[in-house]
Amino acid sequence: MRYKYDYSETQIASLFTVIASVLIIFDIFYAATLNIYFVFILGVLLSAMGLNRFYERNVMKHLHVDIINDEVRHYKGESGVLKIRIAQKGIMPILSAELTVTAGNDIKFFSDQALKIRQQTETTAIFTVLSKSETVIEIPYTAAKRGVSYIVDSRISIPRIFGFGHMDLRQIGSAKHEIMIYPDKFAVHNEPIKFKIAQGLFKNNESLYNDPLLTLGNREYMEMDSFRDINWKQSARMGELQSKIYEKTTYTEWLILVNLRSESVFAPPENIERIFEKLSFLTGEIAKEEITYSLIANMKTFDKGSYFRIDELNGLRSYRPVLEALSKIKTVTFTIAFERFLNHVRLYEKVPTHIIFTGETDALIDRELEYFLHRGITIYQLNDKGLERYGKNTGTVKAVSR
Repeated sequence: MRYKYDYSETQIASLFTVIASVLIIFDIFYAATLNIYFVFILGVLLSAMGLNRFYERNVMKHLHVDIINDEVRHYKGESGVLKIRIAQKGIMPILSAELTVTAGNDIKFFSDQALKIRQQTETTAIFTVLSKSETVIEIPYTAAKRGVSYIVDSRISIPRIFGFGHMDLRQIGSAKHEIMIYPDKFAVHNEPIKFKIAQGLFKNNESLYNDPLLTLGNREYMEMDSFRDINWKQSARMGELQSKIYEKTTYTEWLILVNLRSESVFAPPENIERIFEKLSFLTGEIAKEEITYSLIANMKTFDKGSYFRIDELNGLRSYRPVLEALSKIKTVTFTIAFERFLNHVRLYEKVPTHIIFTGETDALIDRELEYFLHRGITIYQLNDKGLERYGKNTGTVKAVSR
């Protein structure tokens, strides 16, 4: 971390400067004969002022502040320690300095000094570093909620050992550090309805799906067919729209769709954090079965002009990237209505074999989901009740108990 010195003179130091200046002026211009004690005091003041300036100029030249554990991962509720190394490679010691660290309130320092309205957590530590040495400050904290916490600010107050007051150093630039809090992976285990990815139910009995790379022929266009499936050459020849017929495949791929918008307002659903905790457990179960899956949320990412997503994960090694993605999703952000989001998925995303969507539905959402059911896609709904089978024809199928 880099720091800038905010220079400020204390009132006592300013008073001594004025006194020393007056004595020097009287001695030079008025040939005043100063008492030997005044001369001694003047010499002490001038020496202290000179040493103080020398200390201020050189104490920062060889001061290095680094975060040792710059990437930390926790589950919600776990405790951790932020380790900061302070090294003084020069000859100027730092005695009883004060380090103040401010971070996002996704974590909470044990000695929290921040106001709640600031949505930050702040704490202070005292340290001493002698010349040519270093020390490590350990700041304990608790992972308070899902998200990513950064050190947004830090300040160092160093006492002037040859003068009065303190030197105030302020952080410039970012700390290049993050503390990521995963959703609680144990939350789903406490629900009355539990679910399990059953190999026979999901892979064997429902394994035939369209492969768009293998075209067998054409048929008459139906209302629910995608425009991408229309064979335009054959349609022009026949005089009416014709859709392609694809070969069937046993390849299984899941698509998880996260709804970050509530039913009637732009705010997130009240149970969104519980949904993230359920997704944390669910994706872990999918990873164990080595099922390929992708996750998309109806949150716009302005840097890419698309939606927040993580693609084609498979196996236990994919579990950490998913947890990190769930941690980074912001609930208070620019989102798209879920029915419009489903329409985008229908038109532009690769057709999966299974879809899991979160939250509740309404008439517009049901209409979009009907398209996927028409294509033979198995759909599951993840809500407060757990994981349930979605579909008017099949009815509601409860999740399989563990």
